[in-house]
Amino acid sequence: MLKLIIPTDLSRDYRTVRRFIKIVETMAAYGFQDLAEKLYPNHHFGWLVRKSDKRKYSRPEKLRMMFEELGPAFVKLGQILSTRSDLISEPYARELAKLTEHVPPFPVKEVEAIIRSEFGKSTNELFEKFSKKPIAAASIGQVHAARLKSGMKVVVKVRRPGIVEVLKTDLEIMRFIAAKMEEYSATFARMEPTRIVAEFSYALNRELNYRSEAANLALFYKNMADTPNMKVPQLISELSAERVLTMEYIKGDSVATILADPDKRELYDLKFLAVVGVNSMLSQIFEYGFFHADPHPGNIFIQPGNILVFIDFGMMGRITVKERRDFVKVVDYLLNDEISLMIDCALRMTIRGQFSGSRGELERDTADLIAENINLPLEKISVAHILEQLLQLFDKYHMALKPNLYMMFKALITIEHIGRSFDPQLKIVELVEPFIKKMKLRGLDPREHLRRFIDQFGDMLTSLERLPLSLRNVMKKVEDGRLTLRVEHHRLNEIEETLYVTGERMSRSMLVSALLVGSALIVVAKIPPYLGDETSLIGILGFLIAGGLSLIILIDDHRQRRKFLKERVRRKREEEKNSHQ
Repeated sequence: MLKLIIPTDLSRDYRTVRRFIKIVETMAAYGFQDLAEKLYPNHHFGWLVRKSDKRKYSRPEKLRMMFEELGPAFVKLGQILSTRSDLISEPYARELAKLTEHVPPFPVKEVEAIIRSEFGKSTNELFEKFSKKPIAAASIGQVHAARLKSGMKVVVKVRRPGIVEVLKTDLEIMRFIAAKMEEYSATFARMEPTRIVAEFSYALNRELNYRSEAANLALFYKNMADTPNMKVPQLISELSAERVLTMEYIKGDSVATILADPDKRELYDLKFLAVVGVNSMLSQIFEYGFFHADPHPGNIFIQPGNILVFIDFGMMGRITVKERRDFVKVVDYLLNDEISLMIDCALRMTIRGQFSGSRGELERDTADLIAENINLPLEKISVAHILEQLLQLFDKYHMALKPNLYMMFKALITIEHIGRSFDPQLKIVELVEPFIKKMKLRGLDPREHLRRFIDQFGDMLTSLERLPLSLRNVMKKVEDGRLTLRVEHHRLNEIEETLYVTGERMSRSMLVSALLVGSALIVVAKIPPYLGDETSLIGILGFLIAGGLSLIILIDDHRQRRKFLKERVRRKREEEKNSHQ
């Protein structure tokens, strides 16, 4: 019988308790017994492990199957982790990329009820035609084809009933598991699972609210709709809400279909499309700082006339002007073999701006990366390969790239891989160069600096207006003798403690030294009483006491040192946790 002793960090409502027990049992059944027992030490899971018939699978395969069995939240977490090879090893990333959702569609009556709840009208009143059979079903929602009264073909995405409550429970349990994983091992702690779950929770909550995806689509349409040989589906804003999203229906062949079908490849100018796709992604990143963060072959369609179409705007990335400039500087320093400057700039792209290990070794590895890529012919230079090597370098020296910059790296890597599958001779550097030059010139444009100055001019005037009054108040306090200065100290208590411990150790060392010297003098002087042949008994006792005291002091110093190191690790984790918050 399972002991109903649930960890205090979890809610005690019935749904959470039942789901938590289900998760830890599933972990144990798939061979993750050690973690299950760490999460729930009140129960022995050996019988589940023996019962499981999954020993023939590798550990990454077991993790993938476990996520599939645990449902939507874990599947989506696994899909995100599969793109983060800087956080998990390559075998796990490859296996998690295979994650699929086996979710049956929910009844059309519930679809119609949700639409009526959001817009106050039935599907018959809102649409000229509404397909009762979904064209796609996923864990969060399902998609139906429809036609507006105007005749426009659209797709209607409807959120699955009850999914918010299910995912809320799973996210709470995930946060608890992540915290336990950090306690469980230093390897897990380095991966910062609590931060990963926090980012995942934020992204998932935005995905649950279709208004966020609608806003993404509207902004992407504004930025890219006029781009030659590119089409963006139109948002139907009056038929979009928190649980319903309606957009223009896009008909075409997905890149995945084209790559798999030789006959389809003959229908399009693939070399031209490779340039269009790469230029589109570079424009999204460098010109607008708002880009499609999941441009896999299933999310890009090609229409007759070589028209490129992005779909699915649930996962979008944002990158500031400063972050774009830092990235441009990294590329520029790489091309000019400025290793030290490149490293300093790359550190600004990380979360903590720090690395572990030797600076000399980091510069050596960076020099190897540059030497391997810089002298190749243009058609052989791969930005994707360079970015992948940079990610490996970040991982080696425990540098955590900012999440939005990681999304940018992965988007660039993915779009180049697609481009080269269309045109193996694609000269990616020739396409990147104009955007880098434009970013560098933009940084020198005085109009931008003038605009920022004007934007802040009002605040500066307000500060100048207040300055005389502030100075008068200060001078008045000086004249009246009421001016006080408050000095705050930080960690002086730690310095005081260190000085105290150091003085205590010195005094003990001096005491032992005095005992040794005194005992030696007594033995040499042959002061009675004697032990054996004129050996001073008092001197021997002095040596024994000094030896005993030395042993005690060494043991005490070792104990204090261990205590100090544990306290330093705990304080460092708290500081990192506070900095992330």
